[in-house]
Parts: sequence; C-alpha cells; structure tokens
Amino acid sequence: MIGYRARGRGIDDAGGDGNAAYGMNKPDPRAAISPNRADDAPYVFSPAILPGIVRGLDIVMIMIAAAISYTFLAGRYEYFDEYYTFSTIFVGFIFLVLANRADLYDVNAIMRPLKRADDIMVAVITAFLLLLSMAFSLKVSESFSRLWMFGFAGGGIVTLVAGRLAVCGLLKRLSRRHMVGRNLVVLGTGAQAQRFLRRFSGINPYFARIVGVYADRDAPTAGAWADACDEGLRGVPLLGGLDALLRAARAGKIDDVVVALPWNADKEVAQAIERLKELPVNVYLSSDLVGFELAFRPVLGAFSDLPMFEVVQRPISGWSSALKALEDYVLATLILIVISPLLLAIAVAIKLDTPGPVFFMQRRLGFNNKEFLIYKFRSMHHRKQPETTVRQATKGDPRVTRVGRLIRATSLDELPQVLNVLNGTMSLVGPRPHALSHNEEYGRQIRGYFARHRVKPGITGWAQVNGLRGETEALEKMTARIEHDVYYAENWSLLFDLRILILTAIVVFFQKSAY
Repeated sequence: MIGYRARGRGIDDAGGDGNAAYGMNKPDPRAAISPNRADDAPYVFSPAILPGIVRGLDIVMIMIAAAISYTFLAGRYEYFDEYYTFSTIFVGFIFLVLANRADLYDVNAIMRPLKRADDIMVAVITAFLLLLSMAFSLKVSESFSRLWMFGFAGGGIVTLVAGRLAVCGLLKRLSRRHMVGRNLVVLGTGAQAQRFLRRFSGINPYFARIVGVYADRDAPTAGAWADACDEGLRGVPLLGGLDALLRAARAGKIDDVVVALPWNADKEVAQAIERLKELPVNVYLSSDLVGFELAFRPVLGAFSDLPMFEVVQRPISGWSSALKALEDYVLATLILIVISPLLLAIAVAIKLDTPGPVFFMQRRLGFNNKEFLIYKFRSMHHRKQPETTVRQATKGDPRVTRVGRLIRATSLDELPQVLNVLNGTMSLVGPRPHALSHNEEYGRQIRGYFARHRVKPGITGWAQVNGLRGETEALEKMTARIEHDVYYAENWSLLFDLRILILTAIVVFFQKSAY
C-alpha cells in the first residue's frame, strides 16, 4: 500500500463493537488510528512509504546545505561550478549508502532523530573524507574552497537533523489525526494470543495498533473472552471467527494478521494460513509460548521486537505499487493513442460483419475479489438472452463470428481493456480475469485459487506468454495457469513486466491456443 486506502465504517463492521483499541488509552504517536475515528479518516497513509520519503528529503537537505554554503562562503570567488555540482552529488550518494547501512531509514530511526544524530554526523563526515581523498588523488583539491567544504559539511549535518525533526513532528501530527498507521489483528484467543497482546502493549510499535482478535474454530463468546483475559487485555474486542476476519480483510480494514495459535495444532495453523494467503495482507506467525521467554534478533523492521515470523507478504506494496501504477497509466495512455486507428477499424469490421454491439462487457472478479466490468470487442454472435453459464470457446465454436475468429486468434479482442487500465480496475500485466462462474467452479477444485486476486488482473500475464491461454479443457491446465499467476504476484518487478509485454507482442498474438 503506497499512499492511501479507503476505509469503510470501521473494523467493527465485521462483528463486535470495535470501540476499544489495544494500546490507545494514552496519546502516543505509535498508536496511529483509533477505530472510533474511522469515519473521520477515510484515507490512511502507510508507514511503508516513509523510508522513501525520508531518502528524498535527505537529498534535498544536502542540496540546500551545499547551495547555502556556496552562496555565502564561496560565491564571491571565481570557481568552476561543475566541481561543486559533482561534489554535491557525490556526497549525497555516499551519504545515502552509509545511512542505509546504518538503518537510518528504519521507522524507529525516523521517529528518533536526535537519538540517531550521531549516526547522521558519522555518515556525513565519512562522505566528506571520501570526497577529500578523491580530490587529492585526482589533484583537483585546489579547485575547491576550503570554506565551502567545511560549511557544507557542518551545514549538511544541521539540515539533515532539522529535516528529520520536521518529519518526526509532522508524523506525530498526522498520527493524532488518524491519517497514518497499520491495522493489525490477532487470530487466536488462547494463552499464546494473550501473551502476544501483552508483549505488543509493552513494545507498542510505531504506527501500528491492534484493533481486535478473531477466534479460530473453537470461538468463545465475547463474555468468555473478557473473563479469560486479565484486566489489561479486556479492552481488546473479540470480532468473530476466521470467516469474519476474511470479510474484514477483503473490505480493506486490515493490514496485518498475526496467527497466534499453538504450534502443536499444525493442521489448524496450516489451514488458516492457506486461507489467509488469498488476501492482500501481510501474515505473521507468532512464536510458540517458549518464544516469549527468549530474546529475538531484530529482523522484521517495524515489528522487529515482537516474537513472530513473516509467512505471507503482501505483493506489490509500498513504492512498488506506485511504480506499477505509473507504468500502467503512462504506457496505457501511449498505447491508446497509438492503437486508436486500429480500434476504429476493428469496430467498423465488427459492425459490418454481424448485427449487435461493438463491445462485449462482462462482470469479472478483480483485485481482492471485487467485481468489475471488463471491456472486450464482441467476437461472438449477439444474443438478446445471454447464456446463464459461461462456456469457454472451443475450436470451431459456432458462436464465434468471422471477424471474431481473427481478433480472438491474435488477441485483438482484448485491446479495449486499455480502458480498464485507465479506470484503475485492471493492469497491463497481471493474472487474466476469469468469468464469475469459472471462479466459482475452479475455486472449489483448486486449492489457493483466489491467491491470484491479491494483485490487479491484467490484459496479459506470465501464464499467457507461457502458452497457458485459451481453452482449459483439463484441470491440470488451469492449475498450471494459477501457479504462474501466483509466481508473478510474488516475484513482480518492473523488468518482469516489461519482459512479459515484449513476449506478449512476440508470442501471444501469434499462438494458436485461443479460439
């Protein structure tokens, strides 16, 4: 989740009152979102974007320090500006590398700027020492003003710390307005879950709050849950069972799920995680009871001090989602401009070939199992009474028109889906959306089928460029398609998308598996 996410009425829609959030009794910037303020805060900014924002701010602060130092300490002399420009870029690059190595972009470091000021100072001084070493080795040290160099170094430390203090203050203000944070829930109501809740209360991670617990199969009543907890945990609401958790996650009200079930209940744990894998959330497995007695190494970023392990990661999140959105909107706009004459020609051919509309629209399941209307060129004979059950086209299918046979074989019937990309319901690359009846059919037969809906559907995808398109007469073919879709979601990169788009132009338009 890169920027904002629409909230509904609040987590309590899934069951329970949802009015008491664990760790929200004291004003703390770490407790970011109060559940009773969900209506007042329709958008929530994810902490995942903070490191990228602070990196950009650090570069700006270094440039400001360099400009101020040059203006007041070196500008009255005649020097070559290109040396100063290169030096500023060099210092900025080295500082980013060193700051990253020192974990200065961790959320805890961002929220404690004064405590980490010494690390900032060390990174800046090291960058300038490397700059001086390079200047002496290249015999260009005489081209720099010493005053500028010292002013830049000192000013860089001051501006970097000042910038981080400003960010920290702004984040505290945003957290008080319930505009930044993560909603975390716990699956489990036993001793393991209760001990996790107490540990969470003691650590209280920045910008994360527990909004409630969900029970496994043996769900206690709200009264029994309250009686089983000690006084410090009675404010944590019981929101229902696993089905209620799935509904709340699909409604976009949950960011992270911690499975806190006993490890000896391995079947229940595995089954719960298997169902949660189909959701666009991060899933963690809490340590067994003995883990709460041991020291854990910091390996999980914002949740580094909590005894749990990541088992499912939300795909294409953080800045990756911004990069993919930029890719979609820019390329889709360019493609639409280029193919407009082709779209017009196909529309005329369809109209002249058979009576009926030019476009075919059908409801499909998209991201997070949400329905949307998909646009395609009509390739079959128009029927006033649509078929109740959607049948895949087969070789020699009499329903397909003459023009339809051509545009289906070359995938030209999919081109109007560029409009779906521009309206945000689809992506250029992603799992192909199936008809609703096919989702119901294959969802019953293939375990983990709906995991493909953790990302937006695409016009083309990894399965399609590997020959898995068209008719799936055998269940094994659909299973292979799902495996490719899940692999794509878990291994996305911009280069991967570009590779698929290039392969689409070479392979998909000319293969013979679509009828």
